[in-house]
Parts: sequence; structure tokens; C-alpha cells
Amino acid sequence: MYSFKEIISSLNNKNDLAKDEAFFISESMFKGTLSDSEIKNVLIALNTKGICTDEVVGFAKAMRKISTKVVTDEKVIDCCGTGGDGINTFNISTCSAFISAASGVKVAKHGNKAITSNSGSADVLHDAGAKLDLSPEKVSQCINEVNFGFMFAPLHHQAMKNVAASRKEIAPNKTIFNMLGPITNPANAQIQLIGVFDKSAMHLVADSLMELGTSKAIVLNSRDGMDEASIYAETDIIEIKDNVKTHYTINPKDYGITGKNIDSIKTSNERSSLDFIFSVINNEESDAKEICVLNAALSVMLYKDIELNDSIAQCRESLSEYKVRDKFNQYIDFTNQV
Repeated sequence: MYSFKEIISSLNNKNDLAKDEAFFISESMFKGTLSDSEIKNVLIALNTKGICTDEVVGFAKAMRKISTKVVTDEKVIDCCGTGGDGINTFNISTCSAFISAASGVKVAKHGNKAITSNSGSADVLHDAGAKLDLSPEKVSQCINEVNFGFMFAPLHHQAMKNVAASRKEIAPNKTIFNMLGPITNPANAQIQLIGVFDKSAMHLVADSLMELGTSKAIVLNSRDGMDEASIYAETDIIEIKDNVKTHYTINPKDYGITGKNIDSIKTSNERSSLDFIFSVINNEESDAKEICVLNAALSVMLYKDIELNDSIAQCRESLSEYKVRDKFNQYIDFTNQV
């Protein structure tokens, strides 16, 4: 049996936690047995020392243990970013998920309200009129019928409320929890596309996914700092397949995709994430559309095990035939009818 005192002392001495130590301290947070200041001290100590794979895995296992699960027989993918890149783009991963869904991919999206950005996936879906409080059974039905289901993190990880105040106090600085959201999918998505806020975190997330048993994944970070595949710069990728990591780089120009100005995809008081998403699903030409095509295509490629050029073509077709707009509206309607 461990104690808070032992754990914080070890961290302050720059010692990595073993998986069972990380499991213990995170479970203590989730059970509400630690104060906000104690939680904050642990999170800051982890950041100061540098987070290791065993710590991520230990925290993730504790989160998964107490989460409210979504049971589905479908092969599902989750596509999301860790957040915290500080660039304040519109919600690219959410928009991309609908392109993927319209292209024949089953998406089990796990998301939350914004913590370090202007708009989280939950914010934009709520603004679009979706109901977020679906039961696990209804989320499963939504995935089956619509190809897209959204799992609002606070409903599936209710114990996270015990760390919310400490996270907010530390924000905009990232914590281990930025990495945990994407790897604690309540539907146990075995295929994952995860954008990370820093290149140095790529192997950490990839190794954690492998340790947790994920079958296929892409972990990426763009060279302009986004936790998305970029259309303005090359993107570094670690792909996991058959328990083997492969590292490569993609250049959007090689796939006929270019962007004009990164500022054009940033949210502002005048233009919200939802405005961008409406523009994309209506197939309006823009940098927003191009970056969503690229990110959706990576999910389709991974899910269907096809070439990236082919998945890009499928995503463009889904947009040009307004299948994405139909899929988006189908999802909103489903959540309001159940």
C-alpha cells in the first residue's frame, strides 16, 4: 500500500512512478481522497519531472476501471487530439470525424468541453443542437445506425470532476490528463488517430497505446505545432500495426493538398468552430475544408487499410455529394429523437 506522502516525495526527487504507483495515486484522485492542492502538487510534479509511459498506463488503467462503458460489436475508431497546442484552430477533429463517418467508418468519438482552447468537441456539437447526455446504449445505437457516436467525457468519466479544479488552476499548462482523454475511450476503440501537442510526446502516447493493447493507431504532430495533420507543414507520424511502430512523415503537397494561411482556420469572436464546420460540410472551398479532408483521410486509411491517396478521394467524394452534411444532420436528429 502506498501513501500520498511517499508518491509526492518520489516525484519531487525526480523518480518515475511504477504502473501500480501511478494507478494508486490516480485512483486516489478519482475517489476524492486527495485535496485539490494535493492533486495539483502531483500533476505539477509529474510535469516537472517529465511523464513516463508507466505513469500514463497506470493513470489510464485507473480511468478505464471506473468509466461508464459503451458496449458495441462494431469495429470503431476514435480520432481526437490531446489539445493544448495553443493555436486555437476550429474543431478540426470533430469535423473530420463526420467526413470519416460519411465515408463508411464507424466513429466512437470521445470528447469534452474546452479546457485549453476556445472550443471543444462537446461545445461545438451542443451549439449545433445535439443532445450530449445519451445513455451508453443509445450511443452504441447511434454508432451502429449513424456511423458516429459521441461520448461526453464527464458522463463516462464522472470521477474526473474530482480533478477538474486542479486542472483548471494549472491551465493553460498541459497535464497528464491531456494524454489520457484520447486513450481512455469508453467504447474501447481499438483503432485510434491521436494528435499530440508536442513532438516529444509522440512516442510516449504510442508506447502507452501499445501497452494498453490498441491494435492499430496513428499518433501525429505537425511541424507547425498543431495536434492535427497540417496542410501548411509536414506532419510526423508514428503508426502502430501488429504491435510494431513505424515512423514516417507526410507532406500535404505530395497529395495535392495545400493551405494558404494558418490564421484562416483559427476561431475568433467573429467566427466560431460551428461556422467553420458548416462551411466544410457544405463543401465550400477553404483551408478549413482541406485540413479536414487530410485528417479524415488518415482515419479512413487506418480503418480500411487503404492507401492515403484513395482515402483522400473517398473523403472528397463524400463532401462533394453532400454525404457529410447529411451525416451531420442525421446525427443531430438522432440525438434529439431518442
